[in-house]
Amino acid sequence: MLSALIQKFDKLGNELLLAVRRGDEDEINRVDAQLQPLTRRIFEFEASDYNEIMAQIAFFNRLAMKNCEDDSSVRRYTAMMSTLFVRYLEPKDGPKPVAAKRELPPLFEGYDPSLQELVLDSLEERVAAFDLDYRYIYCNQRNAEFHNKRPSDFIGKHLLDMIDQKRFLTRAKPRIDQCFGGARISYTYEAADAHGRLFEINCRMTPLTGPDQAIAGAVLILNMQPMFARTA
Repeated sequence: MLSALIQKFDKLGNELLLAVRRGDEDEINRVDAQLQPLTRRIFEFEASDYNEIMAQIAFFNRLAMKNCEDDSSVRRYTAMMSTLFVRYLEPKDGPKPVAAKRELPPLFEGYDPSLQELVLDSLEERVAAFDLDYRYIYCNQRNAEFHNKRPSDFIGKHLLDMIDQKRFLTRAKPRIDQCFGGARISYTYEAADAHGRLFEINCRMTPLTGPDQAIAGAVLILNMQPMFARTA
């Protein structure tokens, strides 16, 4: 079912592109009127297995990357990814159902972020999540600020895009791989933020699992204690 919805979206997307190239306003309006409710159906879809979860998250990651020059679109799609991430992270026997009486946010520019995202962004800790390819699927505001970036700058990016190769190979990757194997990891290290301020950082890694308990990635929670300013 999800695959069929995504295929239909891609087909309509191609039709929209052709209509734009022809300058056919009537066709553009016709196709665009179908795309928004279809996007909502894909968002509301309740994945039943690991593959569907990854396909659903990847769909909105693709939209965020495709619209990377439009900040409002990136915010919208990354907020939707965040909601999916929290939905499937919760330890349930199956995917978390959407409450019948819950009013879902409409698809328009600048809509309010999900409650889950607000909660994660209000934490003092930095929070990030990676898929099995070491690519970001979530980044909270605190983690983005540490790097002097926006949360949307991280989505779909490889960890190597944020840290140097030596740190990735010697410190991050071995521990993340252990986490992918089911281990819960905790370790402490020192690092400077984008402004040169030095912190002692405790990093806790937890496997990210889907409803079928298959490991889909890793969740990182980083608690920071300031040390002293880096000298030139």
